[in-house]
Amino acid sequence: MRIGADIEEHGRFRRLVEKPSFVERVYTPTERRYIQAAGKRAHLAAAGLFCAKEAAAKALGLGLFGLRPNEIEIDHDEKGAPILRLLGAAKARFPQAEFSLSISHSREYAMAAALTWDRQA
Repeated sequence: MRIGADIEEHGRFRRLVEKPSFVERVYTPTERRYIQAAGKRAHLAAAGLFCAKEAAAKALGLGLFGLRPNEIEIDHDEKGAPILRLLGAAKARFPQAEFSLSISHSREYAMAAALTWDRQA
C-alpha cells in the first residue's frame, strides 16, 4: 500500500480553467464535462480533480513527472464519491492498481489523498 496527497490554491485554477490548452492537456473529456457543469465554481472542481491526479501519481511513486495527467481520470459514483481510473499508458504500466480517494475543499484550498494497492497482493 502507498499513499499520496496534494493541496492546491483555488485561485490559481481561476486562470487555468480559462486556458483551453491546459484543460485539454490535463483533464479527460469526462472531467471537462464535470468542470463545465460546475459553472461559476469550475475553478473549485478543476483544483480538486488536479489534486486527486497528483495524489494518485504520488501514491504510485512517480508524481506527474512519470505520468500524463490525462491518463488519470477522476469520475464520481451515483452518491458523488470520487472514483479513480487509470487510462492508456498508465493503465498498462499499473494494470493491477486499485485506489481509494478523498477530495476536500476549504475556502482557499483543495486537497486530495489517494491510497493505492495491488489487487493481486
